Amino acid sequence: MMKFFKSRSEKIVVEEPAVAKAPVLEGWTEREIVSVYNAAPVRNLRRGDGLFVDLHSTDSFFVILEGFLEVVVKWDEHKGRPGTFYKGDCIAPLPKSPGLLYCGEAIDQTTVIEVTPKVLKLLPPEAQLSIYKSAATSTSRINAYIRSVNGEVSAKNAMLSSYITRNDAVRRAPIETERVQAFVRNIPGLPAHAMDLALKLLQDQTSVQEVVEAIKLDAATASIVLRTVNSANYGFQKKIESFYHACMILGFNNMYTLIMREAINTALPVTSDTRAVHNHSCLISILGYEVARVCKDIQAQTVTTAGLLHDVGKGVQFLMKRARWLPDDYIDTFNSAKLGADLLKAWGLPERLSQIVDCQQLPEYNPPDLVPAELRREAGVLHIAHVIEALIQGTPLPPDATIYTKDYMKMLGIPSASPQDLLKERVIPSLTRNIHRLPREIQSLLGKSVKETVQ
Repeated sequence: MMKFFKSRSEKIVVEEPAVAKAPVLEGWTEREIVSVYNAAPVRNLRRGDGLFVDLHSTDSFFVILEGFLEVVVKWDEHKGRPGTFYKGDCIAPLPKSPGLLYCGEAIDQTTVIEVTPKVLKLLPPEAQLSIYKSAATSTSRINAYIRSVNGEVSAKNAMLSSYITRNDAVRRAPIETERVQAFVRNIPGLPAHAMDLALKLLQDQTSVQEVVEAIKLDAATASIVLRTVNSANYGFQKKIESFYHACMILGFNNMYTLIMREAINTALPVTSDTRAVHNHSCLISILGYEVARVCKDIQAQTVTTAGLLHDVGKGVQFLMKRARWLPDDYIDTFNSAKLGADLLKAWGLPERLSQIVDCQQLPEYNPPDLVPAELRREAGVLHIAHVIEALIQGTPLPPDATIYTKDYMKMLGIPSASPQDLLKERVIPSLTRNIHRLPREIQSLLGKSVKETVQ
């Protein structure tokens, strides 16, 4: 009899899904890789994804399992040449250093494991050793990469500085001609009292008290102080009747600035064209003094004088244009710093002062070590004063004009981390205490930041 129905027991085999096998890196056993996979988070990055962006530092180990990454070290927001790290590399903990930022970006599909110090302690000793070995190799590569980038940047900076200097020589050449030098020599010199005052203050051994006594005994100079301080430009409510009273109210530095300003006006009269330059020079003198007070081993009165005189070359250019003996466009090509330095020489002021004025633009495109050692401190203070002036007036200088600003702050021993910090922590509080002693047009230049603090 046929059996139409038959029961039978059949064994059904269900296949389990295959488990993806972890890639084995060079020098690692499969057991070590699996232990790392189980303990640390895996990050799968697409091309262009950032592993870290503008990172100050990290204690983690980044192990690259697949793909590759580019690591860029930024120095004060300026990117270095990228370094590439491949499968099997371990980007070791990145140390914190002032001005340094780290960026890591996937260049292709990339798999990375981030092993934090806490996770590292949980791994088997063999896996820990493997990570340390890989990290040591990568650390050497990163350090070598940073050194090579720094060396390359330094070499390029030196070449760029040389290039700018050569081009600047073209603007300086016409000033050396006899025609221009004769014009400079014919500009009236500073009054005798101003020359004596400047010469005394530029001597390190002269005390402020000696200078004050000398001014007090000079009736002409004392009368200039009293006449100016009682003018509408200062606006004191009560009339100041004695030189001693004026000195007490203004303070020595403001009084000295007042005398020198009046003296410069006799040689380079203030006109509608030169007024902005004149006020700018006064403000740079005041800010330079404030910066110098924070620095180490720098004579504040030298900076004050250099600030007042740093733009006299632009005054010479205005006089040349008014004389109409050369085309205005041609006169504009002259290097005003060089022109001003030559005028100071013609006036018989110390050569060092004219040298400071001449090199005032060097910090914009030179690190401190490429500026003459005997001038770099004063030139650095003038540079920082210009940066702070721009911040006060709400028109920060472009990045290409402040590349080395922090280098000069460090060289000068300024404790603030940035010009913004220096302005907020030191300059504004000092100007706030001093603002009522300054001429009204200078107060207006100080901007809202100082005025709001006063109010």
